[in-house]
Amino acid sequence: MNSNATTTLRTVKRPARTEDEPRYVVGIDAYSKVLAISVWDWSDRLNAAPCGDFRSVPLSAMAKTYARNIDPDSITLIEASTNSAAIKRELNELGFRAEIVRSDTIAGKEKLRKVCDMQDARNLARAYIKGDVKEFVWTPSDKYANYRDIAFAYRDACKDLKRLSNRIWNMCSQNRLALPPSSSVAKVKHVRSLVAGIGKEGFVGIRLGMMADDYERLMKRREELDRIMACIVIGDMGMLRLMQLPGISHKAAFVTWAAVEDPCRFETAAKLVAYGGLSPTLDTSGDEEVRAAKRGGSGKPLDHDGRRDLKFFYVEAANTVMNLCSKTALGKWGWRRFNSGKPKLKVLCALGHKLLTYAWHIMLEHPTPNRDSEAMFLRKLARLCRTVGDDKLKSLGYATRKDFYRKMWECIYSHLPVQPESESASS
Repeated sequence: MNSNATTTLRTVKRPARTEDEPRYVVGIDAYSKVLAISVWDWSDRLNAAPCGDFRSVPLSAMAKTYARNIDPDSITLIEASTNSAAIKRELNELGFRAEIVRSDTIAGKEKLRKVCDMQDARNLARAYIKGDVKEFVWTPSDKYANYRDIAFAYRDACKDLKRLSNRIWNMCSQNRLALPPSSSVAKVKHVRSLVAGIGKEGFVGIRLGMMADDYERLMKRREELDRIMACIVIGDMGMLRLMQLPGISHKAAFVTWAAVEDPCRFETAAKLVAYGGLSPTLDTSGDEEVRAAKRGGSGKPLDHDGRRDLKFFYVEAANTVMNLCSKTALGKWGWRRFNSGKPKLKVLCALGHKLLTYAWHIMLEHPTPNRDSEAMFLRKLARLCRTVGDDKLKSLGYATRKDFYRKMWECIYSHLPVQPESESASS
């Protein structure tokens, strides 16, 4: 599935079948321009019958097709794809019930029966009628779908910057020029000075000048997207609460809420950790698991499922804990594991696992485990204010930065024992 899709493959359980189930079942195989629609009459629960196929229906004609041919007493099953969430929202607005289904997981047999788009649509309807569809794909609301788009745009800007940085380094290396520094601002200045020294007559100078222009443009885009995320975080108490955790910046808090939206859909913290891709694979038999535990852990690698954005931010947060928060309880735990001989990457993944577990508790407003110090939290708020700017703070009702710090501290830390260093940080 396309990574920029607003649909997520986190699933929700399908309710048990009852006699008030809809009379008609509709299967849709969706593409970017056309739909294949198969309608089945399910009034006889033992003998469902096809009552209409609509091939190559343009997306623009979907509403008209439903108004003319589909009974409101129906359920529509949509194969998960890039635009399935948008189709579901449109059908819901028209008064039809629609759900998204992973067709490749339906009873383990649908993949073998796929022949064409129309057959896919029929298979979706048949699988629901037979009871093979055990769960539906969860889709975010419009607000959080927009948050995800912002997070995807920031991710793409960072990737483009990294690729362009590598190209600049490669061109300098090939032409025996001084290699650029790692800092973004210093890198642009370095390339500009190289272009001035080479001149624009040769292609190398022209190409480096183009790269410098593109790099500056991408830097401005990344900064603007960072500011947009910071503005959202500063007005959302749930995201601000997540910043209590060591290593969790406003970007990590924003991405966490954008990906999760409703923490209640995860029954346990372990399910959120698996959703974030920080659970180890399970491939054991007999007493292997017991023997592995006696050796100090299963030693299993992480699986390849889950959301990569959550995995990235929480492993980065773990790295921050190891390097900058080594005196915290989490930092000491990580260094003990590392000094005992564990590879650092495995230690970081284990720390990320812990941080995401704590994030689940904070999002459900449980008592905050292993919170950061008040002083560190205030420093995070200071960076957040610098990113947002004083004008945005005033528009949100905060006269000064100190006023914002004080109110946030009262909301989050006032009920906890005051730490001595927080007083000096807030003064």
